[in-house]
This record gives sequence, structure tokens and C-alpha cells, in this order.
Amino acid sequence: MATTMTPDEIKALKGRGWLHNKGTDSFSARVITVNGKVTADQLQAVAEAARKYGSGDVTFTSRQTIEVLGVPAQKTDDFEAAVAAAGMSVGGTGPKVRPVTACKGTVCPRGIIDTFDISQKIHERFYVGWRSVVLPGKFKIGVGGCPNNCIKPNLNDVGVTGVMLEGGKRGYRITLGGHWGRVGGAGAEVPKVL
Repeated sequence: MATTMTPDEIKALKGRGWLHNKGTDSFSARVITVNGKVTADQLQAVAEAARKYGSGDVTFTSRQTIEVLGVPAQKTDDFEAAVAAAGMSVGGTGPKVRPVTACKGTVCPRGIIDTFDISQKIHERFYVGWRSVVLPGKFKIGVGGCPNNCIKPNLNDVGVTGVMLEGGKRGYRITLGGHWGRVGGAGAEVPKVL
């Protein structure tokens, strides 16, 4: 089956957080989470919306968002309304600030900083605050609770990593300019640890 949609129609849906399923008139919804954390009720709402409006298949992205596959173009508004009723939204595509990723922080035995709190603040200020701003490319932010680097914050445009400072104080290592892709690389560390 070939798509009957124009490139402009596909582009308009992508700008809202919908990824075109190649060769069809269906899309994958990218449901935003804050640092990968959702409530059981939100997860249930996504599952119900996936069954009702999509193919019933759900995947998870490297940016800790939930992706629901196979939503027909004419059902995208209904899907968005269903997840909005659970306090969630669709987005996180295109050359914009992407959803903030974070490890489990102080829930983990090695966690030094409260990654949920920090990533929530960063999410509100930068993802929510800048989500309508089109940038030259994707802009990714990652928060790691300790130097084990599980979430790889140093491979993001901005990385925040929890570290122990002299005297047993907790602090942050900040990296700038990291990137993923075919030729990835770690960001440069800001000289002063905060």
C-alpha cells in the first residue's frame, strides 16, 4: 500500500510529533515522558490508546519516550486527546530540543544526585519552554546520577553528571557539545565542577 498523503501533510504531522510509517498513511506517535518516568495510569492510557487508535504495538525510544505504532492519519487527533486526558502529549521530533533523558539517580545504589528532580526542572525550562523553537538540528540533554555513565550524558549536547567532590560534597560535572550518530563524540567538560 502506498501513501496517499502529500509531503506537506506528512511534514505537518511530523512537526506535531508523528513519525510517518513508510509506504502507508499511518504514523507512530511519540508520547513524551519526563525522564522516562510515567505513572501506572498513564501507561494504561497509552496502552488503551494504542489498542483503540493504533496497531496495538508500543516501543520505547533512546530518548525515553513511548512510541505507539500504526496510528492512521485521520485518528491522530483522537489519539492525542486520549493521552492528553492522562496528562501526556505527543512531540519530540524534528530539529528542536528533545525530551530530556535521565537515569534513575538516587533510586540506584550508586546515585549521587536526584536525577528525577533535576531532569524535571530541565524538561520544564528547555523542552517545554523551547519546544516550538526550530533549531539548526536536534538538541539533546542527558542527566546521569553518577560517573558510571549509564545514560551517557556526555554524548548529549548538554550533559549533567553527579559526582562526589572533596569533603564528601555532592556536585555536578557539565559537558557541552557531545553528539551521537555516525561519528559520535563525547562533549567537552566545563572546567569547573559545580
